[in-house]
Amino acid sequence: MAKQNKGRKFFAASATAALVASAIVPVASAAQVNDYNKISGYAKEAVQALVDQGVIQGDTNGNFNPLNTVTRAQAAEIFTKALELEANGDVNFKDVKAGAWYYNSIAAVVANGIFEGVSATEFAPNKSLTRSEAAKILVEAFGLEGEADLSQFADASQVKPWAKKYLEIAVANGVFEGTDANKLNPNNSITRQDFALVFKRTVDKVEGETPEEAAFVKAINNTTVEVTFEEEVTNVQALNFKIEGLEIKNASVKQTNKKVVVLTTEAQTADKEYVLTLDGETIGGFKGVAAVVPTKVELVSSAVQGKLGQEVKVQAKVTVAEGQSKAGIPVTFTVPGNNNDGVVPTLTGEALTNEEGIATYSYTRYKEGTDEVTAYATGDRSKFSLGYVFWGVDTILSIEEVTTGATINNGANKTYKVTYKNPKTGKPEANKTFNVGFVENMNVTSDKVANATVNGVKALQLSNNTALDAAQVTTDSKGEATFTVSGTNAEVTPVVYAVNTTVGENAKAYKTSALQVTASKVKFAAVQADYTLELTRTGGEVAATGQDNGREYKVVVKDKDGKLAKNEVVNVAFNEDLDRVISTVTDAKFIDADNEVYYTGTKAKQITVKTDEKGEATFVIGSDKVNDYATPVAWIDINTSNAKEATLDEGEPKAVAPISYFQKAYLDGASIKSYNTVGKKETKFEDGAVATFKAQLVNQSDKVISATIKSVSYTVWNTGSNDIDVAGKVVSPNRSITLSYPGELSSSDLQVKAIDGKPSSVRVIATGIAINPTDSKDYAFTAKEATATFTSSSEVANNHVGRIGSVNTTDKTLTFDGKKPISYKDAKFVAENNAPLADADAFIAELKKYANSAEVHYSKDADGVVTFKIVRAATTGGAVTVDAFNSTLTTAAVTVAGSATTPAVATVDSALITAAYGNTITVNGVTFTYHADARPSDANLFTGLADLVYKINLNSTVKVKASATGTTLNLSEDKDGTFNYAVNGGTQLTSTVGVLGQDQQVTFTFSDALNIATGDKVTVNGLQGTVASVSNAKKTVVVKFSALGLTGTTVTSFAVTNGASGTDNKGNTVTVGTVNLTR
Repeated sequence: MAKQNKGRKFFAASATAALVASAIVPVASAAQVNDYNKISGYAKEAVQALVDQGVIQGDTNGNFNPLNTVTRAQAAEIFTKALELEANGDVNFKDVKAGAWYYNSIAAVVANGIFEGVSATEFAPNKSLTRSEAAKILVEAFGLEGEADLSQFADASQVKPWAKKYLEIAVANGVFEGTDANKLNPNNSITRQDFALVFKRTVDKVEGETPEEAAFVKAINNTTVEVTFEEEVTNVQALNFKIEGLEIKNASVKQTNKKVVVLTTEAQTADKEYVLTLDGETIGGFKGVAAVVPTKVELVSSAVQGKLGQEVKVQAKVTVAEGQSKAGIPVTFTVPGNNNDGVVPTLTGEALTNEEGIATYSYTRYKEGTDEVTAYATGDRSKFSLGYVFWGVDTILSIEEVTTGATINNGANKTYKVTYKNPKTGKPEANKTFNVGFVENMNVTSDKVANATVNGVKALQLSNNTALDAAQVTTDSKGEATFTVSGTNAEVTPVVYAVNTTVGENAKAYKTSALQVTASKVKFAAVQADYTLELTRTGGEVAATGQDNGREYKVVVKDKDGKLAKNEVVNVAFNEDLDRVISTVTDAKFIDADNEVYYTGTKAKQITVKTDEKGEATFVIGSDKVNDYATPVAWIDINTSNAKEATLDEGEPKAVAPISYFQKAYLDGASIKSYNTVGKKETKFEDGAVATFKAQLVNQSDKVISATIKSVSYTVWNTGSNDIDVAGKVVSPNRSITLSYPGELSSSDLQVKAIDGKPSSVRVIATGIAINPTDSKDYAFTAKEATATFTSSSEVANNHVGRIGSVNTTDKTLTFDGKKPISYKDAKFVAENNAPLADADAFIAELKKYANSAEVHYSKDADGVVTFKIVRAATTGGAVTVDAFNSTLTTAAVTVAGSATTPAVATVDSALITAAYGNTITVNGVTFTYHADARPSDANLFTGLADLVYKINLNSTVKVKASATGTTLNLSEDKDGTFNYAVNGGTQLTSTVGVLGQDQQVTFTFSDALNIATGDKVTVNGLQGTVASVSNAKKTVVVKFSALGLTGTTVTSFAVTNGASGTDNKGNTVTVGTVNLTR
């Protein structure tokens, strides 16, 4: 709460005069700055006022530069001009030179005590003024006073101690306000536009403390007088109003007009002349008004709940005769109690009505119970209304929406949750039964009953007592109960109320005295009534005849907010048949596009389509009749529950498509189409499937005309986020490649696939030459572009809902059934009851509470923030596994057969190379010489056969390995092919032909993801191998075994054996049984 200024001082009489004469009096705008439009809207008026008064002006280019900061010298200039200050004496600051443009201004503000130097010898004229410094100068210069709590601002902690009191005063007087982010920015330099604004506010504040003479005084009613001033009033509490012979009880500024002061008086004498004075001076008069006697008083709410120790508000509304004011009418409230009990005494109070005729009375209780409150017109007890206040430690009965939304589709459900807490303990209480009905259906005639139900019950209470019913709900152990409301073309307000316990009356009867709570009004209507349809034709106006041709159309449905509407059923027919616009009929029919045949029966002339996730749906029309034409019309049925009725009614959302004409097929260019492996046209390919793009000649319906492609060049752009394979070449994201036939391509088709099954997308264009089938001549073409997307069925899409099967806390991933692991790092987590969870540990703990884990909604917003929200308990699958990976081996196949290595070999009789000094042997170009005195360090000299074997094996250049058998030197190398050697410089000899063996590779597939990675060791049937690759879903593992690898026809065991002593240290449990090893 801010305490505003109640006084001020002027630092000079001349300043006061200038203040009033120059800074306050509005004048016509005669001046302007070039960059006025760059000034923020909130500051334009203040800047223009100071420009008009000549206080501020543009630079040499005529620009104000609103976002530049204000220097101390510039601030001094503004003060001097605005207040017409004059210098008295010289300036003694060494950084303020005589002749400088700001010399006189600084002299003036210093002389008048507005500014001080930053030190005894320096003024710092070019230093930017901070917002705190600006507050200090304004407060001191104009003598502002007041108090305010700065804790309301987000950056209050950044206010420096010396500046705190100045900012408090500036805020209290409305000079400084917070930014949109609720900040003061106390240490930021103040901009030129902001300084102009706070300066103008300060001047207006000081001038506005004593309003000019009131222009108009009027008695509004028996206790209210309005005083209208020429200027806004900002300090009403400081103004001394008096009315002779009439007590003024309160004075306030009217909320809707700050130039009006509202005076609340004691009751006036009708037609008596009253005189109003301000600060002892007469400012107007008025004639007293007779008191208005209301014709009716009724409580706004007949049942109110209150929390002990807190105020509860009871409101009563008055009705008055036509033409009379509803404001200022006294209403008395009485609350019976026990005057001998200080806790619940009898209470009586009076409140005046506001302009809407509502009087508000507040009171507090400190003991649970129920009060009967009476509100009546003061002085006329016959105009009264009864109500009840139910007191408890906490809110006793509350209601909240489970299904959100104020408008619900006809026939759909909206669910609510009720909570009951014991009034005395404040704790939830079980087994409390309540009735549920609708406010609109209480005490009405049968023709006024809204068409709505609660839990299937048509809740109503007719005024003639011929029908009464309500749904009943009972609280559970958490004190909660739910109910579901449904309706058609109805607006209802659900009300939950206590069971009627009056003997002899229906327990479901509604009484205003019952403990009750109401929900917000809900409307049941055809939501689709506000939908819009967009209907477009794919391709040109002329289509080819025949059911294998035709013309495709696309319909897009949007809701009332312009958002795409998925799963909407759209009816489609021909405008010509419905006689909506064109009076003729058409022979056109709808085509089953998947099978390229006409629909039969009623579907030939009218079909329904359902929109997809993008709010889109397509259909195809065709005709066998040359020169026929057709105009599709689409609409959404809002008058039936199944949305598929045949009639197009007025007022239903509809769209009429562009017309199509039908002619015999003719060559109309070329296009690129993508096909799957079975030759069917497709644009979406899953899990590494190959897309085959074909450049083809087409007719006017974009249907393929059989023709030979002589040459074609394809350009492929990778528009996705992962690498793709284009005819065996890798293309990275945001890159393109051009391939031609003849040339790099072996045929006129182009094959594209995702690498490792990772999601991506492509855009393809083609140019080439084909043989025109009609005249056998060359036909040069540029094909219409094609696009294709590559997805992975195991990828987790945005807005995915599925069961969480396992969690890996080491990798910080969790796995939905049938999907790849997905990271939960930095994600947000929400429980099933919509309560936020603190972190991943809390989320995992929540999952463990469910016997079969839980179905979870995964979403990622536009900023990349990931949220996991528990939707419901899963019904099958078992408990979630945490850092434990249970899986079953399903298949095992040898994908690369293993084989043993046959080395290349040669043998040499050692006698040939040790018979005499200087004998040699050369192996793979490296020569070794016999010398009986060779030392161990002589790498290429040997003393005998054993030394030669040692030094050949030691030499890194020689890949051949040596060994000795008796007096024979054995040479061997594992390689494909031969190696060369020579003895004593003789003819080069060749070894036998070697053949390298092949490590076996076996691909294993599993039912569920394993905790496994490339390089891990596994043991299968007792044989150890190394993991060569793992699929993204971690369900397919390729293992490499040396040489022949696994033998036999079955796999009987599989284990990850990374840990000590060949154990699994990654939490895997693999069930094998007996699985065939296919080859």
